[in-house]
Amino acid sequence: MLPHLSSAYGFARQGEVPAISTFDELHELGHFGPVCLSLIYKLVWEEARRLPVLAPAAGWQKADLEDLLGDFLADRIEPVTANLLALAKDDDSVGKLLRTSIRHWLIDRSRKTAVVSVGRSLEKVLSDSASFEMVLPGSEGAGRWRLANTTVQPWSGPLTPLVEAAYAVPNIKIPRWNSETRRAPIADRASIEAVIHAVLTAAAGSMEVAQLVEVFTNRFPVVLDPVVVSLPPDAGSVIAVDAHPSPEELVLECVDDTEDASRAEGIVSVLSPQERRTVPYLNSAGGIQTLLGCGRSQAYHHAARLREKLRQLVGDGDDVRSVGSEVIRLCGGAVETR
Repeated sequence: MLPHLSSAYGFARQGEVPAISTFDELHELGHFGPVCLSLIYKLVWEEARRLPVLAPAAGWQKADLEDLLGDFLADRIEPVTANLLALAKDDDSVGKLLRTSIRHWLIDRSRKTAVVSVGRSLEKVLSDSASFEMVLPGSEGAGRWRLANTTVQPWSGPLTPLVEAAYAVPNIKIPRWNSETRRAPIADRASIEAVIHAVLTAAAGSMEVAQLVEVFTNRFPVVLDPVVVSLPPDAGSVIAVDAHPSPEELVLECVDDTEDASRAEGIVSVLSPQERRTVPYLNSAGGIQTLLGCGRSQAYHHAARLREKLRQLVGDGDDVRSVGSEVIRLCGGAVETR
């Protein structure tokens, strides 16, 4: 753990005006000084609060934030310093460049956290199900998992056929999700078990949990997308907060089928503000170009990725049409009627 940051780095007390600007300090010293480190600490705190998945079980404590800052500095201090010295023009650009670097680093960290979580979920299903067994010590592939009552060699083939086998499993059910949940769910237990069974069958061999995780994160990439929330009013941040009302509040009261509405609300909660605005234009590449200010190929890429994310979240159940329609309505789009 880092020493107490305010004493270790001479952070300014609340309300104190720094004697030197971040830009001037950086260029005088050629590295981070107390003023720059105070700014980094503030930005790490603000950006970490936007990613609930990173929050400790007991909530953020000063020691947790100091550890997070220490990890960021240990991992990124040299390239970030070089980037600022080369690109920053004033205090404002120092802040913007730092925030961008911190945000990307925290998102990468949240994705690593998601991979660990997926591995734990798969291990639990593998351990609890009679359909699978671990290869015992002394056998080839010891510690790997295989279909129960089989004797197969360790798998070492290409990933693509296994991902295709995972996609081919029908009627994937996504558990209901709400804005209080820190992570998008993979699927329900029965769906996870069915996908593991299909993957091990296609592999015709035993697999490590890490290999299964790689298949699952390719099949369900939405689990790697961190949930990003707006900062609370007391954040004191310059982050722009989406001024639009939440999609959950728009037309939910008009929906007759409350079960479908509840599922749709949870799905919309997973989407970023940009994805919510894009949903009504999924069938209009030109509309996405105008909305996002991007080229046509990028518009098709955004649309394809969002369609796949929605397909995974909605699943393949009997209610797919009604839930999908409600998602569109909650995102402010019109629903086609036939």
